[in-house]
Amino acid sequence: MRHPLLALALLPVVALAAPFRAADLTADAKWFVHVDHDAARASVVGAKVLGITDDRTCPVPEIREFAAATGFDGRRDLVAFTAYGNGAQKRAVGVLRHSGDNLKVGEYLKSKGAQADVIDGVPVLCFDSAEAACRLLVAFPRAGLLVVSMNAADVAAACAALDNAAVVATLPAELASFSGSPLVLAGSDMAAVAAANPRARMPIPVRSGAMAVSESAGVLAVTSALTFADAQAAQAAARMVEGMKAMTSRRPEMAKWMETLKTAAEDNELAVEWSARADAITAEMDKARARWQERKAQRGAAGASCPVTGK
Repeated sequence: MRHPLLALALLPVVALAAPFRAADLTADAKWFVHVDHDAARASVVGAKVLGITDDRTCPVPEIREFAAATGFDGRRDLVAFTAYGNGAQKRAVGVLRHSGDNLKVGEYLKSKGAQADVIDGVPVLCFDSAEAACRLLVAFPRAGLLVVSMNAADVAAACAALDNAAVVATLPAELASFSGSPLVLAGSDMAAVAAANPRARMPIPVRSGAMAVSESAGVLAVTSALTFADAQAAQAAARMVEGMKAMTSRRPEMAKWMETLKTAAEDNELAVEWSARADAITAEMDKARARWQERKAQRGAAGASCPVTGK
């Protein structure tokens, strides 16, 4: 079948998700990415994204088809999404929490050729994906929950870990740097990920790190905390960021956006912060949308469409 899970993979990106639940991770998780739908709805930038994103008119055909066939509206139904893994290739898991009633996700996937199975008592739909060169599985552990993975062992472990206080993942210590309810939260034991997958190694030896995107008092902020192998590596990374800032600031239209980019290196740790007024960001989003619409009008019906709205 052709990309039947693309809709499930992209919906959390366009719709955002809900508060991070460490209990959604398995004990061997070495990285995770989470997005908070509740915080997004209450934010200026998040509300803007949610307001202009509609699964039914999304420019990605698979999402439009999925929304029409299942009745799923990511802006309304998506409650939480967490992606995580142990670093090895094809060992990622996605946990999607939703509030939709009578959604026809199972029926849709079956119509695409998915076959029913049961793993440790949990109903599963699975199929071979030529594009991903693996077997994809979608589990339905209970109402309001979907678990997506690439092998039966990960599905079983993920379902067993859900809300299970006995299963504890070792989260990066840098997460302690963040408070409140970030729109986006991510963390990684990068040394463990590199050991599990040499292709994931970075040119600068980062041991671990975390990142958060938050909005408060009308200001969107992106903060990250990184721990390197040694102080020399941390200083090198700081110089790299400052060099990028200097180069980008040469463009007058970008200089104002770079003013708030700051780095602070201490021993083998590096903190990077950037912020901007949320209304300034949404104004740029409106300008970008207008430019795409103008280009479409100039090129005719076959021209480019807005990447956000598809119109």
